[in-house]
Formats: sequence, structure tokens, C-alpha cells
Amino acid sequence: MYSDLIKDEVEIPVNAATIPPEADGRGMYDPTWDGEKWVELSESDWIAKHKNDTQEPANPSDTDFTLDHNTVDQLKLLVGNLVSENAKKDQSIKRLQTMTGSLVAQIAGLNKGGK
Repeated sequence: MYSDLIKDEVEIPVNAATIPPEADGRGMYDPTWDGEKWVELSESDWIAKHKNDTQEPANPSDTDFTLDHNTVDQLKLLVGNLVSENAKKDQSIKRLQTMTGSLVAQIAGLNKGGK
């Protein structure tokens, strides 16, 4: 089961559907297109069908996520660089705020003198 983009000028294949497989706003167990609508297995039928599967589908929350030391070091370096860049930008913002305040004061002084 997969998605594929079909150009406007190309005829949609007989085994294709333009309606995503869902029932009542939820995903479906082993959805199949019968030519008119999506049909799903019941949960118990799906479990029975897949009870002998040797590999369960990957669940991202269940995966063991580990990094090697080199990757960790690279990520630490990247984070350090981002923190440094952020500090430089903060300094630039403070300088610009100071300059803006000074310019506003100068303009106010010129406006008083020009009246």
C-alpha cells in the first residue's frame, strides 16, 4: 500500500482510489479498496491474520534510539555553535536598541529646536 501522484492528464488506474482509507476519522485495519469504498478487517481478524508475523510493524515510540559517540560530539558542537550565534545576535539586538534610542532622542531634540 502506497501513495502515488498521478498527473492530471493521466488516467487513474483501475486499482487506484482518490479517497484516503479511513473510517469515522480513524485509521483502518488492513484497508482494501473494493472499487467503491474502503473495506477493513476487524481488529480480531487483523490480529489473527498477523499472529505468525515474525516482525511486528515498527512503532516509533517503541524504537530504541541510540547514537554513537561521534554523532553525539557532532551534535554537541552544533548546539554550541548555535548558542554562540544566538549570543552574538542578542548583542547585535542590544546595540541596535541603543542606537535606536539615541536616534529617537536626537530626532526629539531636533523637533523641539525646529518649532
